Amino acid sequence: MKRILIFIAVISCSACTGMPVHSFGRTVQGSYDVETRYDMKTVAGMFSGFAGKWSKPDGAIESEIVGQVRSNYGANVADTFESVYGPKLESDIHDYLASEAPPWVLNLDASMSRVDKQLDTVDMESSWLIAEKADTGDLEATQIWSGFAVYKDPDCPDSEAIACEQLHVTSDELLDAEYPVEVVSSKYTAVDQGDTLSLDAHSVDFNYGRLGLYLLTNLILPDTREKGAGLRDVVLAAINYRNLAGRLAGDDDVYGIDVGDVTINVSLDDMIGNCEDGVFGMTNKFVDRFDVPLTMNLSGSTSIVDTNRDGSIDQLTGGNVDGDLELQTVAGDSKKGPVDGLFIGFRVGDVN
Repeated sequence: MKRILIFIAVISCSACTGMPVHSFGRTVQGSYDVETRYDMKTVAGMFSGFAGKWSKPDGAIESEIVGQVRSNYGANVADTFESVYGPKLESDIHDYLASEAPPWVLNLDASMSRVDKQLDTVDMESSWLIAEKADTGDLEATQIWSGFAVYKDPDCPDSEAIACEQLHVTSDELLDAEYPVEVVSSKYTAVDQGDTLSLDAHSVDFNYGRLGLYLLTNLILPDTREKGAGLRDVVLAAINYRNLAGRLAGDDDVYGIDVGDVTINVSLDDMIGNCEDGVFGMTNKFVDRFDVPLTMNLSGSTSIVDTNRDGSIDQLTGGNVDGDLELQTVAGDSKKGPVDGLFIGFRVGDVN
């Protein structure tokens, strides 16, 4: 938390302490902790769009029960059952979920919109190793990503009245997630221009959709028991399927309906299985839509400052990158647009 507050203060100041170093003998080589704040509004609305694809559990369970009736009694009986009793069955399931399950189970829109707005501003935490190339003498910067941070309240940092607490996610946590998120490390040439360092074109790649899915599952939904839980686990744990099946089956533990001269009987165990399978299949289709790779093509520059005048650069200040980004959804849709970021870095070690 302290580092983020320092980050905001430094990129906002008009004159920072320390002095740019122009003298011979100073060194830029070293390892730096760097935080970059990206403005991702170009892809705003992506997750709200996914929310419309969330199939309601009541419909999914009803469809699974109809499927078993079709398997056991044939298509004609199943079609009649669905047209006559389907709406009532779905309504009964809906009423149970509305009274017994968490509110988000029937309506994920609010949670999805929250993730959408949180990802308007993304802080990416990384380590930079700046070293001299042996063959050319140019500087080469290597970025190794260590995590992300987003604002807990999506109205930050626009509202000064709100305490802007951040949610931090490490790269290890993302790699251990149900759907791993890996940010590919990148290398590029850095040109020393006296009091500035120019950063040549480079790419940053990560799965934007899976990052949103991780935030939704582990940091937004209120029923998550521990970090690293998968959305399937969270959704399945949110509904008491035996209790729901028991409500539908009645006191004799058999869901029985007469369709013409055919009596349909579905046992309690089969009803439990239908409830679980319906929700599980629905959730699988939902999470599959979150495979959304994103590439940012960037270049930029930063001021270099020797704060204690010992000949080694201590800070990268007023850094900026900009360029364009592109993402691709599993449905084949793509989105392109501009992206920019501000960064600051602090020396944490030397290069041997």
